[in-house]
Amino acid sequence: MSLSLLFPQQANNDYRGSKFALWLFPLLALAILARSLIHFLKSDGGINSIATIITFEGTPDPDRVIYLFASLWGSQQVIMAMLYGVVMVRYRALIPLMYLLIIIELCFRLISGSLHPLTEVYYLQTPPGSAGNIPALIIVSILLLLSLRRSRQEQINP
Repeated sequence: MSLSLLFPQQANNDYRGSKFALWLFPLLALAILARSLIHFLKSDGGINSIATIITFEGTPDPDRVIYLFASLWGSQQVIMAMLYGVVMVRYRALIPLMYLLIIIELCFRLISGSLHPLTEVYYLQTPPGSAGNIPALIIVSILLLLSLRRSRQEQINP
């Protein structure tokens, strides 16, 4: 395992990690794109309809602010999903770095949840994103490690 695989000298299509990590990356990127588009385009940003966060009363309507921030968050996620697409097509050597960025984003989600915890009074049921953060962190960490492993053939003939 080498840091040069995480931070290659040249950003090119010469991916040298595990084929498994290479072929799972597009599936992960599609899942991220779908989640991103939901946050960006859905009228409630997925806040009520998917995350099952309760609606709030007030004048002016406080939910509109929440939906705006969900949409803005979705727009940032769409940009990242677009970057993942460019990497898949043109710069596969950067796939390990993309896995690292996904891990960092998941860690920030966990930190944000700790800094601003919502108790069960805010939810109708546990949101899928909240329930999936730890399993996703474990899976993507394994994929990062796999993407940094060189094949036996390449270890013999670098």
